[in-house]
Amino acid sequence: MLYKYQKDNEKIVLGILSLSKRNNNVKYLKQELNWYNDSDNRNVYLWKDQFNNWSGVIGIEKYKSCVVIRHIILTPDSNTVFNVFRVLDGIQKMYPGEMIMGTLETQDFITKWERNNERR
Repeated sequence: MLYKYQKDNEKIVLGILSLSKRNNNVKYLKQELNWYNDSDNRNVYLWKDQFNNWSGVIGIEKYKSCVVIRHIILTPDSNTVFNVFRVLDGIQKMYPGEMIMGTLETQDFITKWERNNERR
């Protein structure tokens, strides 16, 4: 289940963001989080797995008729294609009718998810 970021969850978000391959410097991660919070069209979501543990962070940017997935970072024990699909299903439910797109970093997940949905 996805939960919109709240200041109370900052340490959890920073901890999961630090798992990213990009940069785990705390100062950089705080700047990244502030970048999301500085605009109404950008959001960070926390994801809870089936065991009710905080297991992921998703960063999105909303445009006119699409949602760009900028980050999908899952904890090592939750980092499976199945869970990425669950996260993307949750985003789709939050933004019904919107096209979900990715960045160079996230598009591969989205393409696999779309192909999987075509088979359902």
